[in-house]
Amino acid sequence: MAAAVVFTGGYFFEEQNRHNFNSELKSNVQNELNLVSIRLQSEINNNITALRSFANNLAVDPQMPQDQFDLLATKLLIQNPQMVRVSAAPDAVIRMTFPLSGNERMIGTDFKRFHSSRIAVDRAQSKAKPIIAGPVRLPSGRTGFNLFSPVFTKTNETVAFWGFMEAIIDEKEIYANAGLLDDGNQENEANDRTRRVDIQLAIRDISVEDSIQDAFFGDTDIFEMAPVIHRLELPGGTWELAAIPVKGWAQEPANSTWLEITIVIAAVIIIIPIFLTGGLVNERQRNIATLRARERELLTLSHRLNLALESSKIGIWEIDIDTQRRSWDERMYHLHGLLPGDGDPSYAEWRRTVHRDDITAASLTLFKALDEDLEYRSQYRVVTPDGSIRHVRNAGSTHVGADGKAKITGISWDVSDDVLMTEQLRAAKAVADEKNAELAEAKDRIEHNALHDPLTGLGNRRMLDKELEALSGARKDGLQNIAILHIDLDRFKQINDTLGHAAGDAMLVHASQILRSSVRAGDMVARIGGDEFVVLVADPPSKDFLSSLSDRIIVQMRQPVDYNGFPCRFGVSIGIAVAQDLDLDERQLLVNADIALYRAKENGRNRHEFFTEALQAEIITTKRIADEILEGIEKNQFVAWYQPQFDASTLRLSGVEALVRWNHPREGVLTPDKFLHIAEELNVVATLDRIVLDRALIDAMRWAAMDIDVPKISVNVSARRLSDDTLLTSLQGLAFTPGQLSFELVESIFLDESDDIVTANIEGIKKLGIDIEIDDFGTGHTSIVSLLKIKPKRLKIDRQLVAPILKSRSEQALIRSIIEIGRSLGIETVAEGVETMAHAEMLALLGCDLLQGYAFAKPLSFDRFVAFANNEALQLAS
Repeated sequence: MAAAVVFTGGYFFEEQNRHNFNSELKSNVQNELNLVSIRLQSEINNNITALRSFANNLAVDPQMPQDQFDLLATKLLIQNPQMVRVSAAPDAVIRMTFPLSGNERMIGTDFKRFHSSRIAVDRAQSKAKPIIAGPVRLPSGRTGFNLFSPVFTKTNETVAFWGFMEAIIDEKEIYANAGLLDDGNQENEANDRTRRVDIQLAIRDISVEDSIQDAFFGDTDIFEMAPVIHRLELPGGTWELAAIPVKGWAQEPANSTWLEITIVIAAVIIIIPIFLTGGLVNERQRNIATLRARERELLTLSHRLNLALESSKIGIWEIDIDTQRRSWDERMYHLHGLLPGDGDPSYAEWRRTVHRDDITAASLTLFKALDEDLEYRSQYRVVTPDGSIRHVRNAGSTHVGADGKAKITGISWDVSDDVLMTEQLRAAKAVADEKNAELAEAKDRIEHNALHDPLTGLGNRRMLDKELEALSGARKDGLQNIAILHIDLDRFKQINDTLGHAAGDAMLVHASQILRSSVRAGDMVARIGGDEFVVLVADPPSKDFLSSLSDRIIVQMRQPVDYNGFPCRFGVSIGIAVAQDLDLDERQLLVNADIALYRAKENGRNRHEFFTEALQAEIITTKRIADEILEGIEKNQFVAWYQPQFDASTLRLSGVEALVRWNHPREGVLTPDKFLHIAEELNVVATLDRIVLDRALIDAMRWAAMDIDVPKISVNVSARRLSDDTLLTSLQGLAFTPGQLSFELVESIFLDESDDIVTANIEGIKKLGIDIEIDDFGTGHTSIVSLLKIKPKRLKIDRQLVAPILKSRSEQALIRSIIEIGRSLGIETVAEGVETMAHAEMLALLGCDLLQGYAFAKPLSFDRFVAFANNEALQLAS
């Protein structure tokens, strides 16, 4: 009977042992599978985080050059050795990849061309999150996974999709790092790999429920062997992991044989209980002693626990799940502002202590823990009898007591100080965030003001420089050419001076509006000076397009603008320069446009001119001549030549006209038509006039010493010098006799206009004994009234009127009229441009007083004039 009992008990014990073994085996497989899942997810997340960081850099600088891309990609592959390739794909088309070697054919690949990759990138774009896809076969023959990370750029608070960052993760590397491969067998195929873990593992993609594929890792049959299943949620999809023990589920417990032997031994032992009774009694006594010792130890530990709880002010509570009965210690009563009473507190008493805004949430959390056998975590506010608020945190877990009843036991403690500190930290963070936002807004304002003109809102010179620099890089990436329109307002200064700066500002704003409305959306308009603007045109279609744009701007600018009832009119001159050479500096392009603008103004304003090589050569030549003029003035290279004047009746020498000549060191003697217009731009004509005047007076003294009689010397005076209020002072002290010196004033000086300085200078000149002659008479604007006002000594008839008198009676009549007008006003007449003696005879018959021209002599240097004068004297003597 005893043996039967032993063997029966042994059988049930063995079955229980087998059941426990199978449960433990499944638990071990589950634990191992969880570790594998965690390692896989960690590896994939690390790669996604690294790629997303790269994508953030690209979002900040979407025009990242290849060299910077290669540098960042190198760091990425070094830090993430599982990655074998990384690519940037704006609009899903690969533009840059690294490493390029072996991946050249990937450039230009469109991810949306193939169904599998198109699904992946569309999901990544729609979810705005990275995804993993694959595995896919790589060009090298290996396999790997695709990572796609969408890139979004932000411009002026507008978020726009840019493209993707794509990376390839080596499949074998990620398995190896996740601990799925044996170190020595990483080169074997996935289905034949030896694993580090004590499980057989298979992985398949179940992202699309209607299209679940075979396992890409391990044996697909594992899914049919009652495996332990774990779902691994990844960005963009779900993997299903299945695991079974290496030896399968049909295993015998390791202690099976030992257990059978034990049962046999137990049967033998049961037969001889008497021999063991004494030992058992002794053992019982020892156990009682041990229990008492443990009881004392438990009391000690309990006392220590009470001291610890008292010091920390932690309350202990317990709730019977079936009866809802609560048990609190004194500290719990204190935390809830209650006094320990008779019996345990009820649910209603606890509810009355909780803040009314927290009652619902606190009750639901508690009931959920009681009903679903969950760990209890809760925090709520307690309102004490004095009205103060106390924050109480609770933690507990369910268990079965010694009486077999299910209970939940836990602790509660006061976290008011922690809550207060947290709220203070949050408030401080909110203040800091607000300050940071204000700083960011101020920074944006400063940057905007630094790049924009405050009056017109257009870009300023700094923004223009930045845009030129950006376009310089864009030209290397495919931009064909750049054009600059340099625009200057004509007559703006008159409006500003007459109507005030407010009117000028209004005109500038009006001009900026016209320019904005005239250019294309992608072109830039900038104000770079007072009344100067620049239009930057990227890839203009043609030269005709630029001409049409310029004409449109000119026409609109000509329209009158009303300002406070005053119609204001102004125009524009435009210089255009186009850069087609990649080596051309963009700042030089601006200089070229300025040169073209200068030519437009020179040619009459209200027009546009294109910069050309010929114009540049002309400007360079003009600059060279200008420098040489200034150097020539310093080195006394400008001298006076003299063209004789003769009495029309006697043909005697009656004077000379002093003319400026330039003894150029390389080109010889130059006449004024070669340099005078440049001298006018340099504002040195008055200086040349003074050089000729001083030289003529010195030569006059030398002629007197040589007994050469030169009754008078005529010297040209420019309009600018005649308007100089220091002219009379500069003439003081000159050595000449009254009537010996004459100043020739060109008729185009507009003597009819009222100019107090000019009028005063003319009167002062006459008082000094210097005669006034009107040069080029008959071609300008002088009227009879001005002749009466100025009372010149002589009128000099222009050569254009003299040349045709031999063949034209009307010209003869005109010359006769001029001579008679002069004679009636007591003014002598001088005819210049007398080319033949026939002209001289005709002019003498018409009554002209003095003659000058090639018929008598060309302009002569001092030495040649001396020889000419001496020869004339000999002829007269003979």
